[in-house]
Amino acid sequence: MKQVKVNVKVVPDLRRTKDKGKYPLKLRITYKAIRRYYGTSYDATSKEWEIINSNLATGKLRSIRNAIAILEEKACKCCEAITPFSFISFENEFFEKKIIFENVDAAYKFVLDELRLNGQFGTLTGYTTAQHSLQKFKSNIRFEDVTKEFLQEFERWMLGKGKSITTVGIYLKTLRVVMNLAKSNGIIKPEAYPFGRRKYMIPASRNIKKGLDIEHIEKIFNYPTEPFTSMDQAKDFWIFSYLCNGINMMDIAHLKWTEIHDDKIVFERSKTKRTKRENPIKIIALRDEHINRIIKKWGFFKNVEYGSYVFEIIFASDGPQRARAKVQQFTKVTNDWLKKMGEELQLPVKFTTYVARHSFATMLVRGGAPMAFASQTLGHSNILTTQRYFAGFDLAAHAEYTRALTNFKPIKSVQMERS
Repeated sequence: MKQVKVNVKVVPDLRRTKDKGKYPLKLRITYKAIRRYYGTSYDATSKEWEIINSNLATGKLRSIRNAIAILEEKACKCCEAITPFSFISFENEFFEKKIIFENVDAAYKFVLDELRLNGQFGTLTGYTTAQHSLQKFKSNIRFEDVTKEFLQEFERWMLGKGKSITTVGIYLKTLRVVMNLAKSNGIIKPEAYPFGRRKYMIPASRNIKKGLDIEHIEKIFNYPTEPFTSMDQAKDFWIFSYLCNGINMMDIAHLKWTEIHDDKIVFERSKTKRTKRENPIKIIALRDEHINRIIKKWGFFKNVEYGSYVFEIIFASDGPQRARAKVQQFTKVTNDWLKKMGEELQLPVKFTTYVARHSFATMLVRGGAPMAFASQTLGHSNILTTQRYFAGFDLAAHAEYTRALTNFKPIKSVQMERS
């Protein structure tokens, strides 16, 4: 049986007049001669309503007209998808349900459950650690407890325990997410929100990123190792990371044969896969003799098929938690061997897998790469991220650039004699 048509229209609610002769604009749903009205947060006078429905609408009125059109289209699609139609079903489907949390811990639990469902176990660990620290500072925190003064006291408490200001910032960023959730669900009023200008500003840290120069990188490439030993493997995977745009160990472990092409490797960072589903950031690393050698040497060729991984670090049968644990263990062992290599080569930094990414970025800077190219090759979502990333570099090139300001031939001083 064909469903009776549902009529959707935004109209002024003439039953109620607001300030300055404005009427609230309501979303009217009509079904079988029954009408129900739902608020839209917009209002207009009779004259403004005429303009909104004409070709003369400009500025704010044009914005309202566009928003109304989007709202009506969304409501129409929602109604068409409900068979048989009912107002209760429409309300449940169309309107976002507000979530009520009794306290900060309950909101943290909601966020932690979401992270667990999404398989974001690294982020989950960070949020859990932050929550435990806040619980030690004060148990059963209510939303009204979280004020500017509360946050300042927590910062002092953390610093008094020997924690760094960077750690304070990391922990309070998780609390800010929780408070944003409370604000968006109407649990706290906007004026009670404790973060922002003239309120509490989360301390920003500037991590100094130390990359290696080309002379040190050459020493790593030429470092002698016994083939197929743990040290040999650590060295090869560091080189692979460095040459593949600073790819991290998690992304190396998740590389699939479908991403390996004749002349390049095309992959997405695990870090941005969830947040960039509609517009994924593809990173392209060009293959060379070193990359080809490492793939041939350490690649798992017995299972070269769609969806299988290139290296034997994780397997398709591993769940998200097990896969993460395996990558963490692989990274730990790799870093242990890199530390020994770094000490023997007397490298100027603590030699770890992540130095590969910093070193790749260092070479980009010294090579004069445009910021847009650097952003693309590093897999950043926007130029601002890249600018912030490079802002933290402790480059020897900085001194070179400074010296260049006065890099001219000295002028012989001429003694002027009084006549």
